[in-house]
Order: sequence, then structure tokens, then C-alpha cells
Amino acid sequence: MSRQPTVFISYSWDSAAHRTWVRRLATRLVKNGVKVWLDEWHVQPGESLTEFMEFKLARSGHVLVICTPNYAKKSNERKGGVGYEQQIISARIASGIARRKFIPIIRNGTFNNGKDCALPTHFQGIRAIDMISTPRYNANFEMLLRTIYKSPKLKPPPIGRRPKVVQNAPGSRYYKPSKEKVRLPNLETEGYSLDSGVARNEQHPRTFEIPPEDIRHSVKKGDIVKLMFEYSDSDLPGERMWVRVTGGNGPYLVGTLSNQPLAKLKRLKLHSKIAFLPEHIIDFMPEDEVRKERRAHLRAKQKRKS
Repeated sequence: MSRQPTVFISYSWDSAAHRTWVRRLATRLVKNGVKVWLDEWHVQPGESLTEFMEFKLARSGHVLVICTPNYAKKSNERKGGVGYEQQIISARIASGIARRKFIPIIRNGTFNNGKDCALPTHFQGIRAIDMISTPRYNANFEMLLRTIYKSPKLKPPPIGRRPKVVQNAPGSRYYKPSKEKVRLPNLETEGYSLDSGVARNEQHPRTFEIPPEDIRHSVKKGDIVKLMFEYSDSDLPGERMWVRVTGGNGPYLVGTLSNQPLAKLKRLKLHSKIAFLPEHIIDFMPEDEVRKERRAHLRAKQKRKS
């Protein structure tokens, strides 16, 4: 059975309304299974506030830092209870405690430097949770709970196997130098070249979309990709055509042209061999989708004959 998560809440007594807001946040956390250490709940008259701060702050799983402009001012100037807590926090971070133990929560103020900045200097550059407005509070409370329970909403996908098409890359243990020379097409030699989809996307990010980098770098034999061809000796400035991937050679991908070019070029025809890089890919279709489309095309062709 997993241990109950615990948090210590560090805040400044800005106003009665602010203290009520902090208690409500603490109550909501408690109702969601979190043990909360709050001075108004756990320090009785005659008991030591400094001892409570030192003991509970050090032993809690997380420290929630409720940030306001007043809190930031007291923290930076090391004034009052807030200033004392910040000395403890700074000492803990310096001693090697992970920064992720401390979660800044913006109650009011801004993220930016200035008199209304809510973040203490030593928390600037750290991702904070915005709870300034009611909609953000409700949306980000789940984020806070997930952080405390170490259960993020979004997780990276599992790492897949190395694509066969790039196993022959330099530096790979699979690398075997090829006797065949492979290079990108050149305007002067072949009469055509390939335009970079990455460069075009950087120039026009809103109107020119390309597949994500992980897709472009994981194509395999049998997939088809769309490339942009530029011409030098043709009435057409260029064409966008599909290429079926047949393998890889070092850093290059190799495939055969799946379209009959409209341009009349000696060195570019249906089934011509094309060498390209992931940056040239502007569209992508995996092998299984290619097969589905081919079967659908054959069925339609048979219906027309019958």
C-alpha cells in the first residue's frame, strides 16, 4: 500500500480573505487524500512556529509555496516567518534536495519582474501553477493533485525499436559502409533538386505543415513519403511527388519515384531512384495505409470491369 502524500503550505498572512483561500485549498487537498500541514491547523498558542516550520517543511513530500507580491517581497528581503521559511528552503535546495519538491502556486500578481511579481527570486524560471482566476484554479487543481501523486496526465510514449531503414547510419553498430555512392540530386547534374520541408515550414509555420520530427525520422521500408522537386530545365518550376522508401544508406533515405512526372526530364521518371533526408519529407503514408488504398483501388477497378 502506497504511503499517504504529505504537503507543507508556505504562505504569507496577506489578509483574512487570503488566509481563507489557503484554508480552502488545504481542505480540498485533504478531501482528495493528501495530508496537509498548515500552521492555522497544527500550531496552537504557546507552541513554536519555527519548530513547526523546520520539522514539517523538511519531512513533507512537497512544499506548496503560495505566491503573491507580498510573499515575494518578504521572501526576497528575508522578513518574518516567510523569510525564515525561505532560508530553510534555500538551505534544503543547496544541500541537494530536488527542486521539484517545492511547487510555486500563483495566487495573485504576475510572473514578470516588477512590483507586482509574485515569484520569489529563487523560484523564477521554475514552472509554477497558475491559480489566479477561478477557471484556472479549477483546471490547474487537477495538475496540482497529479504532481503530488506523481501521476502526470501526459506521459511520453514508450521508446520503440530502431527503424531498420536507419540502422546503417554512421555510428550505429549495424553500420556497414556501402560501395554504392549515394548523394542528394543536384540541379546542375540531374536538372532537379529537393526542397527542404523543414525550411519551408519555418518560413510559413501556419500554412505549410509537415509531419512531426519523430515521424520523419522513423519511416521504414514500404512507407511512401511526399517530396518537393525543383526543376532547372523545365517549363514547370517543380512538382510534389510520392516516393516509396526502399532502404537507407548512411544518413540518407532511398526510395523510388511512385509518380510519372509531368516535367520531361532525362534523369527523372517513374521508378527513378531518389536519395533524400528526413528534412525533405512534407507528407507521409505508412505501408499498411498504402496497402489499404491499393486494395480499394483494385476493388474499384474490378467493379468497373464487371
